Amino acid sequence: MVTTHNTSRPKIGILLENHFEDSEFQVPYRALQDAGAEVVVLGSRMNDEYTGKRGKVNVRPDATATEVRSDDFDAILIPGGAAPDRIRTNPNAVSIVMDAMAQGKLVAAICHGPQVLIEADQLRGKQATGYRAIRKDMQNAGATYIDEPLVMQDNLITARRPGDTPIFTTAILINLGLSLENTELPDVASENYEWWQLGETWGGSTRDEIVYALNTAISGENYTLKTFEEYGKRARDTELGVILAEVVTTKQRHIQLLEARLSAFGESVTWQAVGGDALAALQSWLQSNDSDMEIARRALGDLQTGVVDAYHLSSQLTDPITAALFDDIEERLALHERRFGDFCRARSQATVEPPMPTTLAFA
Repeated sequence: MVTTHNTSRPKIGILLENHFEDSEFQVPYRALQDAGAEVVVLGSRMNDEYTGKRGKVNVRPDATATEVRSDDFDAILIPGGAAPDRIRTNPNAVSIVMDAMAQGKLVAAICHGPQVLIEADQLRGKQATGYRAIRKDMQNAGATYIDEPLVMQDNLITARRPGDTPIFTTAILINLGLSLENTELPDVASENYEWWQLGETWGGSTRDEIVYALNTAISGENYTLKTFEEYGKRARDTELGVILAEVVTTKQRHIQLLEARLSAFGESVTWQAVGGDALAALQSWLQSNDSDMEIARRALGDLQTGVVDAYHLSSQLTDPITAALFDDIEERLALHERRFGDFCRARSQATVEPPMPTTLAFA
């Protein structure tokens, strides 16, 4: 059971340091203020000013972790980004988290925020989630890592990334008994609710930013679809041809899914198809580099670029549905990437001449 401060207006402390994830601070901060909570930003030193990693938010702390105690708050919030790795070096901030957990007060951490929980040794025996890059760290700290947008156990709430912030924030509001005027908070387990609307209201990704990201992805998938079709026309190796055809099918599916998500916003594709200049450059390259290995390695590079692009898109938006779609795209492209890697490795080994036997001369 979460223990609350004896006041009609909950008081929430947000632990912050430089290079925090902008939306993971901004969204819950604004929502809590809108709900009438008292929000106190806690820094490490007097007179600091912190800038989000994306440069969208600048924050001057209200107090430092040195001058407050967990007794002063109903809840402690830890946004992600690069900030938690710095916060965990501050023993005063770590003590606040340890005491809040021991007192049964609400502790909420998102993205890299669980790094502070690791430092405070508060994950042992807990179910929790966080950014996938710290999954192994959380498991080594004794947590059962759950790859879900939101994990709640006792007085601990954790989430994975910016895409989860509207759900994460709603869970915090509900657990603190807070409400918003003219807004009915949805069930945090709802998978079909358009969470981006709450995210936008609280300072997260706007509708236009999400639509732009979808159009960006559609443009990229359209271009690489055409490139893989061209690679397939030139490939002579049967296995390579099969792998290229599989990628074409995957990219056609990606475009369908992206366009369907775009239509959920009442939008259609607004960007023009890839221009002739890009395709002409590709044709020119193929005329002078048409060996199967050259095609396979260029295709591998295209897939690796796609994996990285999908990863960045999924990490930026406060829309869980669109972020999950980019996750799926990244995962499928990564499977093809490994397939091309295996192909290139096998063909490279097959073309390596065995070493000449060593002849020993004896006197």
